[in-house]
Amino acid sequence: MLSFYTYTTPEATIRNRKKQQKSTMRQIILLIATLIFLTAVGIAPVNAAAHANIVITDVTPTEFSPGDIKEVTFTVKNEGGHDARHITMNFQNSDHVSLIGSSTVHIASISAWCSKEIPIMIKVEDEITDGAYAIPILVTFDEHYFNVSGGYFETVPAPMIPRTLTIVFNVKGTTTLEVADVETRPSELREDSENNNVTVLIENSGSSKARSVSVRIDPPSPFTEAYSGSTSDFTEEIPARSSHNFVFALDIEDGAKEGSYTIPLLIDYIGADDHKCSLKKSIRLKIGSQADFRVGEATTNPAAITRGTEFRINVPIKNRGNKDAESVKAILKTKSYFTGTKTDYLGDIEQGSEKIATFELDADRDTIADNYETDIKIIWADGDERLETTKSFGLVVVSGEGSNTGIMAIAAVVFILIVVILGVFIYFKRLSHN
Repeated sequence: MLSFYTYTTPEATIRNRKKQQKSTMRQIILLIATLIFLTAVGIAPVNAAAHANIVITDVTPTEFSPGDIKEVTFTVKNEGGHDARHITMNFQNSDHVSLIGSSTVHIASISAWCSKEIPIMIKVEDEITDGAYAIPILVTFDEHYFNVSGGYFETVPAPMIPRTLTIVFNVKGTTTLEVADVETRPSELREDSENNNVTVLIENSGSSKARSVSVRIDPPSPFTEAYSGSTSDFTEEIPARSSHNFVFALDIEDGAKEGSYTIPLLIDYIGADDHKCSLKKSIRLKIGSQADFRVGEATTNPAAITRGTEFRINVPIKNRGNKDAESVKAILKTKSYFTGTKTDYLGDIEQGSEKIATFELDADRDTIADNYETDIKIIWADGDERLETTKSFGLVVVSGEGSNTGIMAIAAVVFILIVVILGVFIYFKRLSHN
């Protein structure tokens, strides 16, 4: 039988030892890594799973203006290893910011490490000051998990003291004033007119009230201030999303041309954060075309009017305006001494045309000699609108009896005829004697 003997050199022995050491180190490192992994996977989840943990991780949106009503979505997350069931979120009262509808939100369940998005409606009161407004939320829930040692699911009731969560909303207001409407009375402005009311509606479309609001207009020609202070107006405040009427009064010069005119308007007010603001705006006013009448010299028949006289008066009326006048009617306004027919319908009067208004009157016996100022009201149609103007002229009454004068005149004529006839008769009688 043969036997073999293996000789190992010192160098080989050293190499083999080094390899064994490296292998041992790898095993140690692997063991450490395994222990770390088991600690992370086994021990940490056991500790985290000891409780469910309800938190709010996101709220959108959080920016509001006073008076806003918005839908808000907040994310509720269970940052624990147990399931959360029968979750109740009670929103508490908060100054100026509140939940619309029920103040309680119920969530059936949220699994461990999961989340849900919940929509709610939030309302912010009008005209509140800028700032951050918080709503406290009381949260209760039951924990549900699998009991490993017992091999069954178990539910832990909610604690007696609820958790308090908070959501915060930032509120920032703005004041925005604009000219919303312009109204005039009369609706169509005319040249040579007085006390035309101009109403300007100023609207605050912002979310904060405007205080100490002053509005002033600066009318150019042919508009003028109707009376002192009639081109400015003031109010203590215009609430958010509200409006206010500012009223002015203007005269329009004689001879003003028809057309549209721009009127500068200045608004001064105190806005959000007590900031003083000044706005330059403008409005447009329109002067429309219209008929305009001139009353000529009135004539009477008879020419001399005395007390007790029946007479006819003729008044020429000319349309000197830039528009035809329809359905013109003239109404005489006299002293009580004069009675009779005081209305005459003239029909249409075109531009530049003239018509005669005729009235049949009596001057009673108590009428004294004088120059009576008499008004004549002219009424006409301009589309669907009835317009009127009043002119004046003098009506002269002379002294004397109207009826006696006529009789005396007739008597005088008769007397002259008698004298003439008698003279002719005497003349021919004398000729016959001769």
